Amino acid sequence: MEINENLQNERNLKGAEFEKEGNFEKAIEVYEENVAESFKGNHPYDRLATIYKNQNDIDNEIRVLEKAIVVFEEITLEDRLEGLPKLFRFKNRLEKALHTKAQLAKLAKQKKSKL
Repeated sequence: MEINENLQNERNLKGAEFEKEGNFEKAIEVYEENVAESFKGNHPYDRLATIYKNQNDIDNEIRVLEKAIVVFEEITLEDRLEGLPKLFRFKNRLEKALHTKAQLAKLAKQKKSKL
């Protein structure tokens, strides 16, 4: 599959416009297209992880962060210096999201046992 970087950059800009308008469904749609194509920049991963976190959609937040880690591990292997700090940042965000998911599961279990 041939990747059109100009189209991907346009999608990122369009996604940002949709976010400013409060149209998060459309922003998610265009960012997800770039994630599906393994976009080699942090923008769609950062924005999607934030949107999903704000929507309390922890599973999608985790999915996007895991994809970002795969992409940035590859970027780091290509010796692109900017890849490493972003890789660490995505790993830290993923760790926090996984911790949050575990805490929510624990609370749900406690709540269920009290019923």
